[in-house]
Amino acid sequence: MSSPEDPNIKTGESLRRAAIEQALSTLAATAVTAPKSGGQLLSRGAPPFMETVAVTSSEVRRALAQWLRARGRERREAIWFRDAEVAERVDAILFIGLKGWYPPVYDCGACGYATCAEFLNATKALRDGSRDLEFAGPQCNLRDIDLGIAVGSAAKTAALLGVDARCQTRVAVAARKLGLIEADVAVALSISVTHKNIGFDRTMPAIDFDAPEIASLPATGTRPVMDAAAPDTPGHTARP
Repeated sequence: MSSPEDPNIKTGESLRRAAIEQALSTLAATAVTAPKSGGQLLSRGAPPFMETVAVTSSEVRRALAQWLRARGRERREAIWFRDAEVAERVDAILFIGLKGWYPPVYDCGACGYATCAEFLNATKALRDGSRDLEFAGPQCNLRDIDLGIAVGSAAKTAALLGVDARCQTRVAVAARKLGLIEADVAVALSISVTHKNIGFDRTMPAIDFDAPEIASLPATGTRPVMDAAAPDTPGHTARP
């Protein structure tokens, strides 16, 4: 009989890690192969525009969490601190986003412009001026739908594989700002294989935004930044 150290025998943690690695590759493939508007353009050699990046390093996830807490201080929103804790606890994060996108040339009018060319020309200044926002935009509406289909397909695949996945946008913002991804807009799938789904039963932390350890968190260089003198309620003012 083989010994427990036999490389041909996998148990416990090694099986769990293998499941995570396999899931990341399969989910990324699912996002890439998900249906997209204007598929004939891709058939004719147009470049892919769906970016997929997987992070398994605990050190990188801690860096994401640190950025999230700093951004939560700027926005005076506790939910960023909650997402920071999740980023540190999950096993991996898969980012799916629109990178180098172009419209499908349907001239559908969903963006409010008659043609795709009109939309691109009229909104170029907005996109150029949005680099210090959380996401860059605006994007083509159909490409945002494509992103949603890709993320939904990946999340469904995670469920079929028996892997817990939580769709999150704030973690994707952190990845953009830290240079982990290049997408203009993205969604993060936080992946875990545990006895209890980390994504559920999360409580909102009580954050004292004026406490020294919170107030001293560094600036992220991202807009908007909330006015500390304004009430922490919807509609509070923001510094540009």
